[in-house]
Amino acid sequence: MSRQTKLQQRARKAISLGATSTHPVLVVMMGLPGSGKSYVAQHLVESFGFTRLSGEGVTHALFGSDKCSGEEYALAYETLRQCALDLLQQGYSIVIDGTNLKKVFRQQIYDDVPHQPSVLLYLTIDQATALRRIENRVKSTADPTNVSSGCSPKTFAAFQDQLEEPSVGEPRHFIIPSDDHIFSRVDQIIKEL
Repeated sequence: MSRQTKLQQRARKAISLGATSTHPVLVVMMGLPGSGKSYVAQHLVESFGFTRLSGEGVTHALFGSDKCSGEEYALAYETLRQCALDLLQQGYSIVIDGTNLKKVFRQQIYDDVPHQPSVLLYLTIDQATALRRIENRVKSTADPTNVSSGCSPKTFAAFQDQLEEPSVGEPRHFIIPSDDHIFSRVDQIIKEL
């Protein structure tokens, strides 16, 4: 058994499969911590039967922590992308739940998981609201399919420095304010796919 196959098997502990479809969809989440990415990803799971692939969850499944070295993160996200491709080919709609702030990271997804239809959902939020949400988060690693962690204001600022907004050359994307209407906006996008 290859190393990549072994990693995928370990990563599958962090994945709860949704429903299969004859027309699976790939959704890539993007946004700063506290913007509601995991909240929307869970909504897609519950309302549309998506399979959620969380960067934090896969990293934790592989290395026992969501805080790892750069090399380990790269391996975790390579494994996540391979799992996404495999699951899409099996008919599962996938939501990739991660910050995906840098264009190079999004491009790796587009290159390694070339699937249509696909869409990038970029959730926007003001800093004060995001930090308040993060502060109210309960850090949990007990459920491997739903790992959540905190984020200090200093770490949040570092994430802000990495933010590269989607550009015209990127695949289909939507910029969505993280407010009380987020689910209705997301539902409309998904139904149009």
